[in-house]
Amino acid sequence: MKAQEDLEELQKKVATLTEELQKKEAELGSSSEALQQLEAKNQNLTTKRDELTTSLSVHEGKIKELSPRLEDYKTQCADLLESKEKLQNTVRRYEEEQKEMTDKRTALESELAALRASEKQLRGQLDDAKMTVDEKEKALREENRRLDEGLQRAKMAANLSETTLKCLEQENQSLQEEQETLNATELNAKAEQLENKEKDLLKLLSVVEVLETKEKELEIAKTTAEAMCVRQTEVIDRVTSEKQAMESSQLERSTVQAKENQELTAKLTLIEGQLEVSMKEVSRLQAVLMNLKVQMQISEEEKQRSQVQLEVTEAQRDELRSLTEQLKLQAEALNQKHIAELMEGKNKEEALIQQRDQEVKAHADLANSVAAIQEEVSTLKAQNNRLAVENNEIREGLHRANTEMAELGMTICKLNAEKEEARELWRGKAAEIEERERLVERLEECKKELQLENNHFREELKQKESLPGIVMELQRQLEKTQNHMQGVKDSCREEIDAIKFQMSSETMNHQVNLKSLSEQLEQSKVKLQEEQRKASNLQAKVTQLQGENEEYLQLISEKDAHIIRTESTIRESESEIQQLKNTGSSAQEAHLSLQTLCEELKQKLKKTEAEKQTQYVQLTAEIEDMNTTKTNLEERLIELIKDKDALWQKSDALEFEQKLRAEERWWLVDKEATNCLDCQGQFTWYLRRHHCRLCGRIFCYYCSNNFIATKHNGKERCCRDCYTQHSAVVERFTEAQLTPSDLSPPPPEDAPQPPPEPAPYKPTPSVTVSDPGNRSDDGGFDVITEEEVNGVYDSDTTSQTTGGSLEGELDRQHPAAYGVGTGDVTPDEDQVTTLQDSEFNLLKSGEVTMAVPLSMEDISQFGDGSRELFIKSSCYSVITVSVADCGQTISWMFSSEPKSISFSVVYQESSDVQAQQSKVLIPLTRCSSHKETVQGKLKVQHPGLYTLIFDNSFSRFISKKVLYHLTMERPIIYDGSDGP
Repeated sequence: MKAQEDLEELQKKVATLTEELQKKEAELGSSSEALQQLEAKNQNLTTKRDELTTSLSVHEGKIKELSPRLEDYKTQCADLLESKEKLQNTVRRYEEEQKEMTDKRTALESELAALRASEKQLRGQLDDAKMTVDEKEKALREENRRLDEGLQRAKMAANLSETTLKCLEQENQSLQEEQETLNATELNAKAEQLENKEKDLLKLLSVVEVLETKEKELEIAKTTAEAMCVRQTEVIDRVTSEKQAMESSQLERSTVQAKENQELTAKLTLIEGQLEVSMKEVSRLQAVLMNLKVQMQISEEEKQRSQVQLEVTEAQRDELRSLTEQLKLQAEALNQKHIAELMEGKNKEEALIQQRDQEVKAHADLANSVAAIQEEVSTLKAQNNRLAVENNEIREGLHRANTEMAELGMTICKLNAEKEEARELWRGKAAEIEERERLVERLEECKKELQLENNHFREELKQKESLPGIVMELQRQLEKTQNHMQGVKDSCREEIDAIKFQMSSETMNHQVNLKSLSEQLEQSKVKLQEEQRKASNLQAKVTQLQGENEEYLQLISEKDAHIIRTESTIRESESEIQQLKNTGSSAQEAHLSLQTLCEELKQKLKKTEAEKQTQYVQLTAEIEDMNTTKTNLEERLIELIKDKDALWQKSDALEFEQKLRAEERWWLVDKEATNCLDCQGQFTWYLRRHHCRLCGRIFCYYCSNNFIATKHNGKERCCRDCYTQHSAVVERFTEAQLTPSDLSPPPPEDAPQPPPEPAPYKPTPSVTVSDPGNRSDDGGFDVITEEEVNGVYDSDTTSQTTGGSLEGELDRQHPAAYGVGTGDVTPDEDQVTTLQDSEFNLLKSGEVTMAVPLSMEDISQFGDGSRELFIKSSCYSVITVSVADCGQTISWMFSSEPKSISFSVVYQESSDVQAQQSKVLIPLTRCSSHKETVQGKLKVQHPGLYTLIFDNSFSRFISKKVLYHLTMERPIIYDGSDGP
């Protein structure tokens, strides 16, 4: 209890010290960051000061240079203001003229919109004329389909519709002629209007462009003059304001820098003092932390050992319960299998009876289906007759559609000819439009040349110094440009007159062409009318002939159909007779096969019944054998319980003797012993003192790491001598109890035996040493009742007194593995337990499924994932790790499926060494790795081969899979740099 309280107090102190450390480290970091920031600010300020001084000198030089230019600019500004007023007056005049031009322009735009709408109408008409042949063919095909559908309905009303059609065609022809004449006149008028409007537009556009160029020139001159004045005033204001701001900022910065430098020096001295004090405290606290970490590790190791012992006992309890449940389930499963097989035999008999009934029904259904097929044949014959009549009607409709298609082809050819004529007209108009566009491009080029000349003049103006001379030259240049523009206008007018004359001549030619085309159209229409009359007469004659042909064809087709029907009925009747014969023969064959199947199934039923009877006899015999073995095992268990009670009594006597010895001997005080009484190791703050609870002497942790179970205190620590004496008594008693003289033979089966009386149970403490590798989770099949398991559970603590956890056994057998200077400890023959014998026997006589050789380089490159190791039933697998250097630690993690696995670690100096000469570092222990992952470490003290053994020899039927992960840690060399 005191040790726990001391530990808690130490932990609290460690926590407070770590918090203080963290705070001081944070303060140190913040102070260092503040120092760095201040230094950076100081450097930035110095660089800015230098830059400002240089910029001041530059600005002063620029002010001196600009002072004479200011006076010149003032005079120029006065002159420019006068010219500005003049230009504003001229701009107002131009604005008034521009308004008038915009009004005219809007009127012209409205006229243009009307002309464009008319153009769209004309283009729509042209597009209608330019429709492709494919689209017309599609439309005609759709119309043909519609006509085919309405042919049968329109036969009765054909005579009436023909008379009305002739009248309508005459009216349509007259209307079409009138529409064509109107369209021709409208096209001519619109073309003349378009030409006139285009000419007017070209004139107006030329005038507008000239005015726009003049406006742009005046506006540019105005903006340049204003911008120059504004820039000069802004430059002067900026220079003066910057000069004043620089003077004031220099004064302020000089005062602030002096203050900041003084404060920084004071702070630096304070921070250096604090740093020295904190470094001393850090070194002292690190030493305290090292001590506390060592103590914490020792306490955690003790906790882990106790937890592992608890887990082992729970695993043994679960295994015993699972064995009892498995035996019960096996007996129940055998009974259920026997019942299920009987039920299957009955079901098969019922299924055979049902199949026989179904075959009789199928035979009756075949007779009914033959009659139904005959009725369907008669209906199909009637349908065939109907289809023949409809086929003839469809042929007639197709003939008519073909004739109509031929007529439509003629009309398509005519439309194509008209389309080509329209294309030629369109090409002529496109050529005229291209010529007009070329004229527009020429005018634009002239405009660009004038703009270039204006720019050249502006550049010359800037070069000259005096404005009045420039104004005079500009006026002269304006007069020249005006004269030049008038010449250009005259030339444009002459070109426009020439273009008008060409257009008028072209329009006359177009009118002549249109008249000739209209005359040709009228002639073609007259010819078409005559041809249509001839075609109508021919169609009437053709219809008469077609009617007569149809009558003859109907008579012929009726005769052909009657002959085909009679032939088909004869063939169908013959095929039906053959089918009925075939179905009858197949039905007879099926009936015979079913009869043979029934006989075979009856024979199989008899065989299965005989086999079931023999199996039933065998099962009953096996159950009787199991019952006898169960009674024998129960008797043996009762004997073991009696032996256990005797062991408890002997252990109580030993405990009493040990207590007497302890009273007789003197309980050594801590100060009297400076060295361990077993390994002679000197006690330090790392190697602590531990009393043996039996003899009272003082030992180190590793020499007193043995525990004995007692009735009152649970587990107590003892030295090696006390532990060996205690275990020797237990081994002698177990050997005496397990001699073959005590084993009684099983009683005969016929003689009835009374149930054995159980011995009285006394819950006295005991220490047992047994081999955990001999237990099995699926072999042996020992039958134990639940009451006996619950009664024996508290005393059945096998494999937990051998050292607890894996690390505890490693500490007891090899203390040198933890780096304590106790010398090489070699186990004597008396100290070697039965656990080590089990490993050697396994390595000698066991069967290996997989052997995985690895080196330290392979483990360092193992990766984050886990690898798979397969272990067969009643076999074991091995992972051998070859180590060349000392001081490295090998750590492992593994889990097993579907059940638990035994684990051990064995050391060999080389591969040539025999199994008996190898050392067992971790004995075989059963690990519940199927529930949670098992972890462990091992520090390498000697180079050689370290074999990790995964044993499944206790499992007779279940093979297992292990997922393992290995890592390697190199030793950290401590150079004492963190010390005070």
